[in-house]
Amino acid sequence: MTPPDFNTTHWIAWVVLIPLMGSMLCFLWPRRAKLLGMITAFTTAGAVLALYRQLLEQGAIRYAVGGWGAPLGIDLYADGLSVLMLLMSALVGLGVSFYAIGYFKWDHANPAGFWPLWLLMWTGLNGLFLAGDIFNLYVTLELLGLSAVALAGSKDALSGAMRYLLVSLRS
Repeated sequence: MTPPDFNTTHWIAWVVLIPLMGSMLCFLWPRRAKLLGMITAFTTAGAVLALYRQLLEQGAIRYAVGGWGAPLGIDLYADGLSVLMLLMSALVGLGVSFYAIGYFKWDHANPAGFWPLWLLMWTGLNGLFLAGDIFNLYVTLELLGLSAVALAGSKDALSGAMRYLLVSLRS
């Protein structure tokens, strides 16, 4: 059995899907959230590096998720600037993930809620950098804002996040 061809793998989609799947797994298994979060952080950074390599070999990449292009579907677009921003967010994301391990070791707060929200915020950030149209830019900004507000952790922040979600859904 031959391994899949590197150039045909859709790394642009994996850069968004990996932290999203990691967020869901951390939510489903909160006792393993730290381990799953770190695995997801390294895997996301690896996917960003693979996308960078693919960009160097092929040039700018456009991918229609599910085969449905704009205006009906989600278009992801990667060029030099977006991949540079993804590389910086992967570097910062790895740093935040390492810091979180030490922070929650000494702090008595429950870290189980941190990992799903942190990875969901990373998903929104990666999606924002790869958005191929204005609608997906809006959706990823909503996802990013909602998860960032909820990540604050206080009851007021969570209440504000829910109000923000309900107001944005009404618009």
